Amino acid sequence: MSTTTLKHKLSRMAICGVLIFLTNLFFSYLFPVLPISELGPASALPPVFGLLFGPWGALGSALGYLGADILSGDPPEIYLMYFFVQFLYGYIPYKLWYLLDKDKTISPPRLDTVKNLTKFVVIMFVNAVVMAGFLGFLLDGLGLYELVSLTTVIFAFNNFDFSIMFGTLMVIGANYYGILMIKPQTVTKTFLPRGLYDAMAVVALLVGIGNIIYSLYTGPSIWSMAAGTITYSLALIYVLKPVTKEIGEKTSQIRVSLTERLILVFIIIGAIIAMVTGIIYYYTIPFPEGGEIQFWESVYLHVTLILSIFYISTILLLRYIERTITTPIESISDIVNNYVSDSEGIASSALITAKCQEYAADETEVGILAHSFENMIQDLEVYLENLKKVTSEKEKINTELNVARKIQADMLPRISTLGDRDGFDIYATNLPAREVGGDFYDFFMVDDNHLAVVIADVSGKGVPAALFMVIAKTLIKNQAQLGKIPEEVFSTVNNQLVEGNDENMFVTAWMGILETTTGKFTYVNAGHNPPLLKQGGGDYQWLKSKPGFILGGLENTQYHQEEIHLEPGSRVYLYTDGVTEAIDAGEELFGEGRLLEAVNREKDPGLEELCTHILEGIDSFVKDQEQFDDITMLVMEYKKP
Repeated sequence: MSTTTLKHKLSRMAICGVLIFLTNLFFSYLFPVLPISELGPASALPPVFGLLFGPWGALGSALGYLGADILSGDPPEIYLMYFFVQFLYGYIPYKLWYLLDKDKTISPPRLDTVKNLTKFVVIMFVNAVVMAGFLGFLLDGLGLYELVSLTTVIFAFNNFDFSIMFGTLMVIGANYYGILMIKPQTVTKTFLPRGLYDAMAVVALLVGIGNIIYSLYTGPSIWSMAAGTITYSLALIYVLKPVTKEIGEKTSQIRVSLTERLILVFIIIGAIIAMVTGIIYYYTIPFPEGGEIQFWESVYLHVTLILSIFYISTILLLRYIERTITTPIESISDIVNNYVSDSEGIASSALITAKCQEYAADETEVGILAHSFENMIQDLEVYLENLKKVTSEKEKINTELNVARKIQADMLPRISTLGDRDGFDIYATNLPAREVGGDFYDFFMVDDNHLAVVIADVSGKGVPAALFMVIAKTLIKNQAQLGKIPEEVFSTVNNQLVEGNDENMFVTAWMGILETTTGKFTYVNAGHNPPLLKQGGGDYQWLKSKPGFILGGLENTQYHQEEIHLEPGSRVYLYTDGVTEAIDAGEELFGEGRLLEAVNREKDPGLEELCTHILEGIDSFVKDQEQFDDITMLVMEYKKP
């Protein structure tokens, strides 16, 4: 036994002992009926402590009673005898709980079903009768009381009623708060044949009943003492029978079941009935002169009889409620829970539907609930089948879109396609908001001395924008490579895009052609964002120009180009509106001001480093806010040839 386990068991024993001592001490002044051990609510504790904590709870209870009896001045033969009785009084329910069960697996004490409640009541009744008889047998041997007497009956009823009244509350509370119970060790072999233990219990029962009947007519005798010795010896051997069945663990996630709640209600009602009955009989039964014990015996007898009738009626009523209400509701609850957590829900739905049909036949609220859930399961089957089809189609579309995205990315140029060029450097990046997007950039050599750079943004998103982007990119490049100047390129492309454009799609675009030998830079704008220009070692500034109309909007639109001269080391930064229109959680735009601040924050970073720095600034600004526009950037640096 580990130190932790032993410490846990000793702590349970100590707590049980202290509670028994204090409770018994308190009630001894309220219920002074017998000089040996007082009747009252304290008698409910030992069987429950034993049931929860096994021999350690029983031993703690016995020690608590021992201390109380010594303090009350009982003689040694009385409190030592009662120590042994109280230990058995706590230990018997513990063993009976794990022995009186026909199931293959025994669950720890919990009153979540009427079956377990009935088992608990039977155990407490057997324990109360056996221990009252055993105590009467010992007291009879000491010449204090007769075995067959009203005192023995009152002891039995007292122990039974208070064990039910307070024991159920304690067991339900222990499960609610997750108190760790002590369970017996299981074995595969027993010292005696298993059937022999059961035979001893039957013989003990028959001999005990016969002894009671015999004593009623003859009174105490040597034969009744012998019969009592045989009865309790055999009963003790049966209680020592090892547990051979598997003990399960608590599986339900519900801390207090519906049945337990109903039990609590009836227990509270029973306690109220007991108090009211006791008060009524206290004031209505005549108090005999010099007969204090007889008076209290009469009060106890009336209270316990009424309580016993109430508890038996309660069990019958709870059995009916469990069969017609709580069991169906809890079963349907388990069905729902299992169905929700079952990844193969459709495969198991036939079993679930069959279970629902079992309860749906009842024309009650529970039957209506079961029928509704059955219909829901059937509707869910249809929905899940349709969802599988839709999901399969969506996965197919996503696969095709991923291929399209790769194709689109491959269409964008790489710096390696320009060959070895010393007169300029260039870098570009594109981040589509969806699988495919409408933004694009392009750069290509028109001839050996002219570099064309293009950035554009197609209206709309997704596949339509991507298709229109391919057309626009191809047309612009083809027209430029024919040797046309930028304004002619846009005029021609505009007319080509307008033709057959029933969807009214359009493109904003900016194009520039650099003469690499002189630094002459000619550019044209079709409704696009103005770029940023850094001349030589200066700061970035807006390269303002009068923007023309969008491409694909109106036929025969005229565009006007402008011209500047780039100094060696000059840079041109192009971007789409996904940069300046990035929004944060408060729907504030990143804006042109933050962009200008970002590009001027560091002095002459590399082209890729500049774009990365701007993207980091955007990410820091928007945080986790989802973006709905593509982000495309291109930066070109002119070097001295």
